Amino acid sequence: MERAERWLAVAEELLCLPTVPLVEDLPAAHVVAFAEARPALEAERDAAGNVVVRYQGAGADPDRPLVLVAHLDHPGFAVEEVVGREVTLGFRGGLGLASAVAGAPVDFFVTGRVDPVGRGALESAAGEEGRLATARARVLDGEAVAGGFAMWGFPGFAVDDGRIVGRVCDDLLGAAVVLSTLDELARRRPDGVATWGLFTRAEEIGFLGTLEAIRLGTVPPAACVLSLECSKALADAPQGGGVIVRVGDRASIFDPALTEALAGAARQVERDDPRFRWQRKLMDGGTCEATAFCAAGYRASGLALPLGNYHNALDDPIAGPGVGPEHVAVDDYLAGVQLLVELARSPSLLDPPSGPPPWLAERTERAQALLGRGRRA
Repeated sequence: MERAERWLAVAEELLCLPTVPLVEDLPAAHVVAFAEARPALEAERDAAGNVVVRYQGAGADPDRPLVLVAHLDHPGFAVEEVVGREVTLGFRGGLGLASAVAGAPVDFFVTGRVDPVGRGALESAAGEEGRLATARARVLDGEAVAGGFAMWGFPGFAVDDGRIVGRVCDDLLGAAVVLSTLDELARRRPDGVATWGLFTRAEEIGFLGTLEAIRLGTVPPAACVLSLECSKALADAPQGGGVIVRVGDRASIFDPALTEALAGAARQVERDDPRFRWQRKLMDGGTCEATAFCAAGYRASGLALPLGNYHNALDDPIAGPGVGPEHVAVDDYLAGVQLLVELARSPSLLDPPSGPPPWLAERTERAQALLGRGRRA
């Protein structure tokens, strides 16, 4: 099996698993099993239920790993009450109220089961400040169980017209990028490389897993942290334009030196593979986990995969408001794995800068030569 096929297989296995905030048990168990099947990887859970997967190459410093962060949840519903075939739902995560249209398909799940136990349709929705908060749905087939959860009723995974399409790309596809990277390291077993995956819970309701990982010390203080996200595609950050080296999000700008390390790795891949595409952008459509790590004093930056139908809200204005499956360009996903494998295998790129970057030193010398060497004012 060629590596692109392997990486797509990793994505398919993960995207087919149902998940909502606080009910990430199936993707979390899958990540643990993925690591346990590879002798070069080890996995554990922290006290908050986040999953940590480690690759520790010979001679690598375990206190200074590259930590790749992706979250295992996606906006969805908690089933609060079932009376006959009428279901009361509470929404967890962010979605505009206008997208929750009557008739939208809903699948009902119970914890620990991959397949839905029932299917239904939305009847009405309510919210606050234009955001979806609660809804009512009707069971059309099977059942809904109080205490269970629900997701929009779309297939888990397909490849269609060069795109990965599914009910959840954000952020199970980011998690698939991390797993594929760790798999490549486990196959190649490079020395001097320490790379971890941190798979967090409840990101969509306030970075809860990330905040607990920080409080618990799950990530060493000297680690380099990269957030892997599917981020809303923008006019100047289009799908198919390549994986995005993310300089910041809606809330903050990330560590410049670490962002430059990502760009340096991208340039190395670009030299070796002319088909590889990447972008360097500020993705201000939302806030990601790198912001939380930066605020806590970590060196943190991020990568993004341009996402269509962000949080399942339809992008197509002709189709009108509504929900649909999310989608990411296959080539953008594959480029994300290529970039992270290159970065992980080039740990010198992650060293903290010992001085100004070469371009600044060169221009400073030129400025002094042309403008004089007088004393500072």
